[in-house]
Amino acid sequence: MDFSDLIALKIRELMQEKDITTYKLANLSGVYSSTIVMFLTRKTKTIRLENLLYICEGLGINLSEFFADERFKDTEAKEWSNKKSN
Repeated sequence: MDFSDLIALKIRELMQEKDITTYKLANLSGVYSSTIVMFLTRKTKTIRLENLLYICEGLGINLSEFFADERFKDTEAKEWSNKKSN
């Protein structure tokens, strides 16, 4: 699982845990629901850090709490690693 997939998974888990729909998260965060849906359905693989910050605020957490998940400890920039080894 790559880094952005893990971020999407974490957002979905938090939404489920807090019983928040995409539409409600959009209202709470100020991030367009279409932006959230495109990222969560993996139609786009990137998310702006600013949007992630707003989404975290909408979920009632901060970025450090979001990334405190153990699964983020072993992630690495695979594309960068591939370029580095060439």
